[in-house]
Amino acid sequence: MGTSETFRKSWHERVSSSDGYSVRVIGRSGLDYRDDLGSFRIDSESKSGPDLEVVVYPSSIPELPGRSRAEVLDRLRRAFDYAGWKLTVDGS
Repeated sequence: MGTSETFRKSWHERVSSSDGYSVRVIGRSGLDYRDDLGSFRIDSESKSGPDLEVVVYPSSIPELPGRSRAEVLDRLRRAFDYAGWKLTVDGS
């Protein structure tokens, strides 16, 4: 994470970081994650309620050289904090 990381949220609810990654909630059962190494779908479950709350299943995040599962989860937490959404990681 850069010391001056900034975020923006687009009209279609994609949260993009100045550090080169973005995340978007797709429906009730997935997140679209993108960075310079590519994109993939993360299994998740959106909870009902007045605020967006998403449970993420970390086993669906691929471990790749240059991008660990822990790094992706950290990035998700920062993006969700910026957007005012609640993130829960299954099993933690």
